[in-house]
Formats: sequence, C-alpha cells, structure tokens
Amino acid sequence: MSHIRKRLSKPLEATAVEYTSSLSFDRRLYYHDITGSIAHATMLAKQDIISPEEAEAIKKGLLSIMKEIEKGV
Repeated sequence: MSHIRKRLSKPLEATAVEYTSSLSFDRRLYYHDITGSIAHATMLAKQDIISPEEAEAIKKGLLSIMKEIEKGV
C-alpha cells in the first residue's frame, strides 16, 4: 500500500488501480529502462557529478534487479 493510500479511509476501486498501474508496461520495458539508467549513471560519473564508485554501485544494483526480473522474482 502506498503512503498516500494509508491516509484515505476507503479502498481504491479496482478500475482505478488497473487504470493507474504501469506494471504491464514496466515489465515490457525493463531492459531498456535499466540499460538507459546504467548509461545515465556512467555519464554522471564521466562528468564528475557522481564518483566512479557510486556509478559502479548503481550499475551493480540495476543489474541485480534485471536478473531478478528475468528470473521472475
């Protein structure tokens, strides 16, 4: 449950949940989303906005998420 839903007394209608959910798209786009995020972290490190170590940690985390998605976790 989101932090916003905790403040409301009525449950959200199923049609609203279905309409606002992006999981079906997220699952189809995960590879492109993750590789784009890795490229962005790499650029941030090259521009000295984040450290190379931070970029590597972000990359490792994103690759871990990608593996979980591919395993169906």
